Amino acid sequence: MLKGATARRYAEAVFELGVEEKSVDRWLQDLRLIAEYFGDHRLTFLLGEPNIQFNRKELVVKDLLQGKIQPEALNLALLLVERGLVELAPRVRDEFERKYNDFHNQVPANLTTAMPLDDETRARVLADLQRLTGKKVLLQEQVDPSILGGAIARVGDTLIDGSVRRRLQLLRQQMERGGAFSTQMDGVNTSPDGAVASETPFVVSPPDAPGASDDGATTATEMAPRRGPAPHMAPRQPSNNPSNNTGSNSSSKNPNNSRKRGRRR
Repeated sequence: MLKGATARRYAEAVFELGVEEKSVDRWLQDLRLIAEYFGDHRLTFLLGEPNIQFNRKELVVKDLLQGKIQPEALNLALLLVERGLVELAPRVRDEFERKYNDFHNQVPANLTTAMPLDDETRARVLADLQRLTGKKVLLQEQVDPSILGGAIARVGDTLIDGSVRRRLQLLRQQMERGGAFSTQMDGVNTSPDGAVASETPFVVSPPDAPGASDDGATTATEMAPRRGPAPHMAPRQPSNNPSNNTGSNSSSKNPNNSRKRGRRR
């Protein structure tokens, strides 16, 4: 957490300097090169070794970077070495890139598909992402056949998973929970050659109402066992026998009849 805040402060200071000097693009290139060198584990170990004097570390850094980056960027690299913050170089680069993209109203996006995209599909996806973010999208593509179909897009900190693999996982989870699901895999279509293609999101939805379906067929809800520990019992219906009613009424009206009969005997 503290390292992230420290890297952010360095990136903000460098970015402000780049804006003032109109050298933001050059700073981006320099920070990427510094992060590439300082990302080497052997060099990081050497520059972070407390038993090695700073003068020797300075010679190593200048031998690697002098003439390749602007003098101000070289001073930043030496400052990181002097303060023991060599491992922060990649974070400083990332924070600077984030501010750089915000400054230019653009956002990087990684798109993963099961097969390479054609120009028409790429243009359509790019237009959708730009409409979603409201920014210029810097699209980077990669192919991963394991997602089976669809696409996975990561735009900034947002992940959009529209792959067939994900939809199959949702279907399997729904089946394991024992919930109702549609008989067809919504959004997963099979092409004539047997390949799986996807156009719409996969949705698992319960039936609209219990009982029979529109065509009279028995639904899964009708066949499901009743919930709850107690058995289902219908309410008792009132009797229609008049004799029973008369007897009950007479006994209720004359509670002392039995006593009178006893005295006569």
